[in-house]
Amino acid sequence: MKGEEKMKICFNTATSGDHHRLEKVLDALGRAGYDGIEIDTGRLDDALTRMSIEDLKERIQGNGLEVAALMAFGLVVFEDRTEVLARIGKYAELGHKLGSSILLTFCGVGIPEGMSKEEALAKAGEAAAQYGEVAAPFGGQIALEPIGRSALMGGPKEALEIARFSGRDNVGIMMDTFHYYLSQIPMSDIEAIPLEKLLIVHVNDSEDRPIEQLKDSHRLYPGKGCLPLQDDFAALKEIGYAGHLSVEIFREEYRKQPIDMIVREAKRGLEDILRTI
Repeated sequence: MKGEEKMKICFNTATSGDHHRLEKVLDALGRAGYDGIEIDTGRLDDALTRMSIEDLKERIQGNGLEVAALMAFGLVVFEDRTEVLARIGKYAELGHKLGSSILLTFCGVGIPEGMSKEEALAKAGEAAAQYGEVAAPFGGQIALEPIGRSALMGGPKEALEIARFSGRDNVGIMMDTFHYYLSQIPMSDIEAIPLEKLLIVHVNDSEDRPIEQLKDSHRLYPGKGCLPLQDDFAALKEIGYAGHLSVEIFREEYRKQPIDMIVREAKRGLEDILRTI
């Protein structure tokens, strides 16, 4: 294996929904011994109504955490980007103040009728270039997230092509175990991702249903479902990935649980799988 460093255990605030304030999530993660947190912008904005960005950073560091990324931003390919570029600039600056560079950017759009996929990828590359340009003054990086079974960017090959079309070093890609499963991405495609382009990984498991029936609400804690997480992590280890594994689950059943239970169950399942590779 090429990688020697351990991958980092991280929690995505989407997993706890709107039921738990950011401060409570941070304290629970600190008690559970997490390495990092990925913060959704709505939760961040809410927290900043009660404290300064400096106080928030102190709370994060006091719990032994680092901010892995801020999320999520849609990649606007075929429409006006004025509003989203303003958001990119705002959160790139906030991320910089919190010690984070990554802005998670998803793309689940289709390809307009009459346009080739190559042309659509090039258009997406133009959009990603603008995102990267706006984020650059704050050291920001754009992590492109493929959405499972989507036409334009359904997997890492398309995401890497968009990053290439962008022409910017601060545009990379990410991996989400659920979306890669939906798109039936082979392990060889994961192993072919250039390490310097893989900025963050989302981890989740899934109910065992036909792929065409799966929705975000069917996600489960790691180790509770049918996804080949052991193989996924082995592939990540093979390419030397030592970044954050951010547990991102959209399941209302989980979100209603006590926050300490949520973070404990997410971490336990993730660590159990990591011990096997």
